Amino acid sequence: TLTHDFSVAEALSDHIAVMYAGEIVEYGTRDEVINDARHPFTKGLISALPRNGFKAIKGYSPPLTDLPEGCRFHPRCPIAREECKKNHPGLDMSAETHVVRCPYA
Repeated sequence: TLTHDFSVAEALSDHIAVMYAGEIVEYGTRDEVINDARHPFTKGLISALPRNGFKAIKGYSPPLTDLPEGCRFHPRCPIAREECKKNHPGLDMSAETHVVRCPYA
């Protein structure tokens, strides 16, 4: 299932991949992603669900033709560090089923 509706993904999927600016930022089982979200964007999506009070993520997604250097989410990220502006993180594949593209998550 491909959707922009997180509630639909939660209801229909066994696994969820969360994408931001053209790349996967978090992937895991439905329960891992919903109940133990690690990437700041995933956490923001979950906070923005109606049942959680519509707490919007600040800022806007960048156009794919003008991506920021470093982490693509850093301009909007509540935990961004100076390194995030320079280094584009890879997916941390150390966990067997739950992967995330943020070394600080």
